[in-house]
Amino acid sequence: MQRLHRRAIMATSGDYYSLDERESWAFGLRADQYVRPVDGHFDVAEVDNVVVAFCDHGPDEVIGLYIDPDFQGRGIGSALLGQAEDRMREAGTVLAKVHASLSSQAFYERHGYREVERTTHTSRGGLILPSVRLHKPLG
Repeated sequence: MQRLHRRAIMATSGDYYSLDERESWAFGLRADQYVRPVDGHFDVAEVDNVVVAFCDHGPDEVIGLYIDPDFQGRGIGSALLGQAEDRMREAGTVLAKVHASLSSQAFYERHGYREVERTTHTSRGGLILPSVRLHKPLG
């Protein structure tokens, strides 16, 4: 999954983030980061027994959703996001949140999320990257 995560980050369009920014974003990925959190879920999608996507989410927030570039555009991300939102609804959450990269904003907006704030995020490599916070009512 570490390789998938890095591939997805590095495949992000240069229209959103420079090569230096993408390398800083992907810096320091470790295998032990891909475990189920105590208060959330870590879901994966597999094709031929190979993980091609993952979604990490808590009770009211999508923490990360990454799809291998070779498998993007096939509905895998939408399915993982829908599963996360269903779990949030079942837990009584009425507002789903995500702090997302600019490159993924359109994906979330297609799924009913709306921008609430332009902000920044400090990458693992130490660069400050532009990002966006989005919310979606789950009612």
